[in-house]
Amino acid sequence: MGCSQETPGNPVGNASATGAPTTGDSGESSSPSTTSSESGGGSLASLDPCEMLTDAQKRTLGVTGEPKPNETTSSKYCQWQVDDNPAVPDGYALGVLVFPESGIDQVNAVGEKTPVTVGSRRAIQSVRAGGSVCAISIEVTATSRVDVQASGDDAPELCTAALDAAKVVEPELP
Repeated sequence: MGCSQETPGNPVGNASATGAPTTGDSGESSSPSTTSSESGGGSLASLDPCEMLTDAQKRTLGVTGEPKPNETTSSKYCQWQVDDNPAVPDGYALGVLVFPESGIDQVNAVGEKTPVTVGSRRAIQSVRAGGSVCAISIEVTATSRVDVQASGDDAPELCTAALDAAKVVEPELP
């Protein structure tokens, strides 16, 4: 698919040196969202990404430390450090991002977007930020999604970790 289409909006920066999640969004922004159920993201507007993983799920994924919440104009996200995952021995940052008004068709990626299925939902696997972030974008509605991202050094290892985490997050989605 490559670069055959232009997407309106502003470019979105890469992950910071601290591994902050990339939004992977078209970059369009407006005033803070007042999402209605008509736009499809009503159930996501009140979803707290930091509350989506239980302590048992965090242990299973190898999460260490406290969650670090944040918001952008298009998403709310939460990030954890993962130091105990054999798939990524050097550790990585795990992020869960909630996009109440941006569907999987609005994902920006470096290279191809690979369709995957997570649970019973359509999803897109993509590499972002020059290969330092792998994201699984899970469709909630046609106009909303939740991204599960792994940020670190090795995209193939990160994609395995991101998909494993997405399988844990998916049942928690509305």
